[in-house]
Amino acid sequence: MITIDAHSPVPIYEQVKTELHGLVARGMLKPGDQVPAIRVLSQTLLVNPNTIARAYRELVMEGFLETRRGEGNYISAQARSRANDSLDGSRKQLLEAILSARRAGLGWKEVLLIVQKAKGEEA
Repeated sequence: MITIDAHSPVPIYEQVKTELHGLVARGMLKPGDQVPAIRVLSQTLLVNPNTIARAYRELVMEGFLETRRGEGNYISAQARSRANDSLDGSRKQLLEAILSARRAGLGWKEVLLIVQKAKGEEA
């Protein structure tokens, strides 16, 4: 379900947030679905519970998650549109990175090789 890369320069709590956005964007999680408890997810990912708590806290502040007292955290009704906004932002960043790489001198073959490498690492 949620995976992280311990070697990534991206903070783990940000990776958790991005993964949850992606799960909603792909329809694997829907509004009203409960997300794993902080301790459960921290044990699954082998990370400090404070890291997961920070990710959830930020997602609640963003309106992506809602907390139900005594029950846990759930995907909010607005999560789908927020996930789509996140996808749009990712597309824009990717386009800007590709254009920057092209301006710096990378050829299309090199760009495609990088994309293929990323695809291979994802599997």
